[in-house]
Formats: sequence, C-alpha cells, structure tokens
Amino acid sequence: MLDPKMLKLSTLAAIGFVLALPAMASPRVIDCSGNWEATVRSLEPEPAGPLTLSAVRCVSIPHDGYPVSLSPDGRKLLSFHELEGLWVGGIDRADTGSAFAGRISGSTFGSRSAPFEWRSDSSVVMGVAQETNRHGFALTPLQPYLFTADGQKTRLPALSHPNGPLDEVFWMDGTGSAFATFGTRGRYYNPERTDVSPTIAMANALTGEVLQSFPITEIEGLGDRRQWVAASRTKDNGRIRTLVAWPPDRWMLWDQNERPRLVPIEIETRRPTFTLSMDGSQVLIMGNLSATGVVCEFGRKCPAPIPQSGMIAQLREVTSGTVVWSIDGTARGFTTSIVPAVSPNNRYALILLPDDRQYVALISMADGRVLQQFPIPGWASLSFGFSADGRQAWLTGGSTIAVFDIDSNPE
Repeated sequence: MLDPKMLKLSTLAAIGFVLALPAMASPRVIDCSGNWEATVRSLEPEPAGPLTLSAVRCVSIPHDGYPVSLSPDGRKLLSFHELEGLWVGGIDRADTGSAFAGRISGSTFGSRSAPFEWRSDSSVVMGVAQETNRHGFALTPLQPYLFTADGQKTRLPALSHPNGPLDEVFWMDGTGSAFATFGTRGRYYNPERTDVSPTIAMANALTGEVLQSFPITEIEGLGDRRQWVAASRTKDNGRIRTLVAWPPDRWMLWDQNERPRLVPIEIETRRPTFTLSMDGSQVLIMGNLSATGVVCEFGRKCPAPIPQSGMIAQLREVTSGTVVWSIDGTARGFTTSIVPAVSPNNRYALILLPDDRQYVALISMADGRVLQQFPIPGWASLSFGFSADGRQAWLTGGSTIAVFDIDSNPE
C-alpha cells in the first residue's frame, strides 16, 4: 500500500545504490548543505539493536512536503502532488527528472494511497491519468499509464467494466496487478454520475484484463458503501489476497477465485491505516491514537492537549480476527499514523509511536516488542520501508532520505 493507500510505498531492493558509497563507520551526509550534526544524532535509534543509521541524503524534488516513494533499485523516486501532478526523477540532485501534469478527481492523498507504484524492475512507474475540470471534478474515467524519469508516458489498455467507469486503482506487488473499482465515485464527476451497481475488481492493469469482479451490493453484510482502503499480497500459490477496510467498522477479505467475505476484525476507524504480513495471513493495524483538544494557529494560545490512552498498533489473524499482540500506550500530543512497513522476512515492522511526542519505532512482528525508536524528524509527509533483501531500512520526508543498516543477528 503508496499502501492503504497511503501513498502506496515501494520496497527498496538495493539501497546501496541510494548511497552510491561504500559502507562507512559513521553515518554519511550526502548532498546536504548546512550543519546536519544534530539531525544525524537524533536519527540514531535507541537503545542499541538491529538498526544503525548509515546515511542521510538530500535529493531534489519540485514539490517538497509530499510523500516520496523510492524505486526498488534505489536509483529513482517519485512524488505525487494533488494539484501539480506526478514527478519522476533520480536520487542525484543534478537530475532534473520529469513532471507529468494532471489531477486525479477525489484524490486519495489524505489516506496516502495515491494510484502510483514502481514496477518491480524499477523501469517505470505504473499509474493513471484523468481529464478533470479546473475545479478537479472528473470528465473521464481513470486511464492507466506507464511513466518514466526521462519523460515518456505510455498509454496502457483501458480497464473497463459494464457497471461503470474506472474510478480507483490500488496497485500491488509491482507486477501490474491491481485492486480496482468501477462506478464508485460518481459524485466526483461533472456532471455527477449515478452508477447503480458499483463494483470492485481484481485486474491486470498492464493488459487491461479484469480477472474477477463483484458488485458491492452482492457482498453480504456490506451494504452500499463507497469509501475504503485496500492492501494486497500475492500468496505462495500465486493468487492475490486483498483485505479491504470499509469505514467505520467493516473488514472484507477477498482471495482470488473466491467470493469476497466479511471477516471479524473488530476495530472501528474512520481512517484505516494497515498493511498485511508478507504471506497475507496477518494484518498490522494502526490505532491512530492521538490526544484531543483544540488546535490553535497563528501563535494563539490554547489549552494543553488532553492525553488519550488506547491501542497504538495491533497484529491480528486475517481470517479469524484473533489478536496476536497489541501495543497500548498514551498519546500526549496531536499525532497521526502512517501505513506501517513489514520487513521481507516478516521479522520486523516500522510504525509511528505516540508518546510525549511521536517516534519512529522498530518492533518485533513475533510479539510486538518495541526494539528501538527515535523521534520523528521535522520532515513533512514521512514514509518508510525495508530493502527487498531485508538488510536495510529507509525513511523519507520531503527531500530527505535516511538509510539504516539492519544487523541480521543482533544480540
């Protein structure tokens, strides 16, 4: 899931390419101006453990402050701006990259699930384009495209369905497979559409083939819901597994070639933030725990935030909804969650941890222990992930990337 999507985040297969430098005893600061000593110190995970800060690198993107996704080979990155469109470029600050103007109606930026993802071989960005009016309302359905850093934009076969236009795409696994919806966002069109049978589908967006589809109204217990967040994995048998959260209190599991069905995950949330384990058998769900109270701007004084206690993160079995472990705590400030990341060996996960302030935390997928943590830097639109070989982890925030080595045999 740039996951639930979240802007859905790509895994990084060879983060050494991001650094383009041999391993050093001390963290390196690359292409950054000014004094970064305090930032480097703040990024050192505590206590000592699997993660060690390796490098901090500054990159050049045209619209700083929006989520950034690294390519699997670590050489390129993408950023999607709600108004200005997509940008694809290299990690070298001298690389100008390429901009692709265009808005997406009813953008899912707020749920960090913008419909763009790197293909697994890092050659192209898989995404969509759409004609909109100046107010951002759709004039046409979504159209899948491939985008490259050198400015090429290749139209893919249209994804179509008799029940309505293509309205959403959640990419999966960098293969071109996607969870798609048809006839589900009629109010974002001008003129407004009325689609009587909104439909979900599994599709191959590279070939334009709809693999399987179901009208939403035919899924027992779901009703006519029109908002969701989806996360998918390809299982060992090659079939797709998709878990869909339908706010505030419905969770639907869909295994390819089977019927979608509701599962007993008893978590209510208006902003689902989650990801699946690598084999798709478990789901890591964030509680979006935050203090409450009044937020003041322009220097005005407000009462202190009211601390709130509860679930921070929880691992559950997908089919049964059984809780494997739960991390509970207290948020003393206004905080928010982002889509968690799970390491390729399913050993670790990265989450945001609220307390007196917010922290990035490395946790054990086996038992939910918080192994290490460090305060989140003052960077906008954080995202994080693991390299495909599980040897490194990364954190991006606007035009900055932090890279961490992972000890495969920590004491």
